[in-house]
Amino acid sequence: MKVFRGLPNAESRAPCALSIGNFDGVHRGHQALLARLREAADLRNLETAVMTFEPHPREYFAQRAGDLSRAPTRIASLRDKLQSLANAGVDRVIVEHFNAHFAALTPDEFVSRVLVEG
Repeated sequence: MKVFRGLPNAESRAPCALSIGNFDGVHRGHQALLARLREAADLRNLETAVMTFEPHPREYFAQRAGDLSRAPTRIASLRDKLQSLANAGVDRVIVEHFNAHFAALTPDEFVSRVLVEG
């Protein structure tokens, strides 16, 4: 499994079947979703990819609000999450740093910069 910290550079970008989420714990629901992702990717001869965030977006916003009690408790460390995603057969993981710049993207910017170009 390839792991990217942030969007892949131009040489590493390739079409893929992508799922976006936190995937904390990679529970049975996540596993079912990743199996469907694999099916969709295989039908189109693509690699599977997951985009996840560090820190968790709710953790980022709780920190900005000065109330860390609103941040979700993590089930798994990033290392454990990556291992679980590898065990689920994911080909690529993009760990996007969730910060003020990323949070400020408009929906159109997210689609064009992250999904289309990234």
